Amino acid sequence: MKACILFSIFVLPTALMAQDFVAPQGREREITTQAPELKPEIDGIVKQIFDVEKPWQLLNPAAPASYGTGEQNVSKDTVAGTPHHSVTLTIVGVEW
Repeated sequence: MKACILFSIFVLPTALMAQDFVAPQGREREITTQAPELKPEIDGIVKQIFDVEKPWQLLNPAAPASYGTGEQNVSKDTVAGTPHHSVTLTIVGVEW
């Protein structure tokens, strides 16, 4: 009986005076739901063939500089830790 009285004297009043914690609200951010416009660019040997007037000049090593260099269509793997740096030709590439 004493425990019940002590409980009602000390514990119940503190439980009745308990307060709810409400966290302060931060600044509201504006949320946009529109996706950015994608403008893909086609790149590579196939695009170059259709862009030039004389496509066979792309194979000519003595072609004028207006046809570009062969390095435009070469992709190099320069990742650290690879024993050999691989080089690949870009036939068709799409970048956006």
